[in-house]
Amino acid sequence: MFHRPGKAYKYSNTRRFIRLPAAWPIKCEPQTREDGRHVTHTADVSAGGVAILSREMIPVGSRIRMEIHILPVDRSVSAEGKVVRCLPARTGGFELGIQFDRIAPEDQRALNDAVEGALTPRERTRQKGASWWRRIF
Repeated sequence: MFHRPGKAYKYSNTRRFIRLPAAWPIKCEPQTREDGRHVTHTADVSAGGVAILSREMIPVGSRIRMEIHILPVDRSVSAEGKVVRCLPARTGGFELGIQFDRIAPEDQRALNDAVEGALTPRERTRQKGASWWRRIF
């Protein structure tokens, strides 16, 4: 674990999938609320989860159904997950980290392909943690 400057919590990268900063449309339906869906956009996307911007705070542990529109391939995928992080956003509202726990394998593959296809090989390698520069020498 290490501490990021300016962050009030300790962070350990346990991600299995590459992330892409992307503002894709997403419809969310928190299962703890009665007022239904709201539409927002993603802050970043991976095949294992998303970060979204929300006007309202949704407690950590809450379940959410979502439909994400993958802009590069003009396809929508459905997933369910739980809120693993809810922090105030710099622009107002909240940034939610949602980890998928129910997503069809073909939808997860479509997300992963879109994310990896949008990044350069160097960015993909950097996120995977490999020391690409050591192979140069």
